[in-house]
Amino acid sequence: MRGGRMNARSASLLQTRRTGPIEGQPWLLLHDRYGTLDDSSALAVHSGPDARTIAVQAPRLQTTGGLGHTHGHYWYFGAKLTPELSTLGDALFELETLLLEIASMSRTERVGIIGGGEGGVMALLLALLWPEKLFEVVAIDAGLPHNLSDIPIEQRSLGGLKLSLINPDTDSWDTTRAVLTDIGAVLQGT
Repeated sequence: MRGGRMNARSASLLQTRRTGPIEGQPWLLLHDRYGTLDDSSALAVHSGPDARTIAVQAPRLQTTGGLGHTHGHYWYFGAKLTPELSTLGDALFELETLLLEIASMSRTERVGIIGGGEGGVMALLLALLWPEKLFEVVAIDAGLPHNLSDIPIEQRSLGGLKLSLINPDTDSWDTTRAVLTDIGAVLQGT
C-alpha cells in the first residue's frame, strides 16, 4: 500500500507526510533550514524503495516580510552549528515525541533518520538522545554543533549505531568524527 497521509494522529505537533508500505521499515526525514515538507519527502531516495517514510516539517515558519509568503521552515534559531538552546529544545522535544511514538508502533521498535543540513544536525542530536530507538542515521551536509557541550544531552554509548555522514560539514568534521566514534558509532561514507 502506497500513498500519503498528512498529519496522522500524533501527540507531536509536527506536520508529517507518511508514505510507503505500512509494514515497511520506518524512516524519519528532516529537511534543511527553510525547507518544506516536500524537501523532507525528497530525502526518501536514501531510504530504499520498501521503506515507510515519515517526512517531517520543522516547527518554525519563515515568511518573506509582510507579504505572508512562506519562505520555508526551520528547526531552531541561530547558525546551523550553534543552535540557540531553547528553540533547539522545543524542536527536539517534538521530534522525540514523534520518534518514540513511531518506534512503539513499528514491528522492530527502531527507526532510521535521514536529515539534510539543519535537519542533519537534528538527526545527529537524536542519535545522541535515543540510540536504542534507532537502527541508522544518515546526516547530509551536517555535523555536531560547536556548542554541544552547552546542550544538556548526556553522551552515552551509541552501541554500534550505524551513522552515514554524506558531505559532512568541514567546520565540525574532526569534532563530529571524534565524538561519535568515541561513544561507539560506526561511521559510514566518511
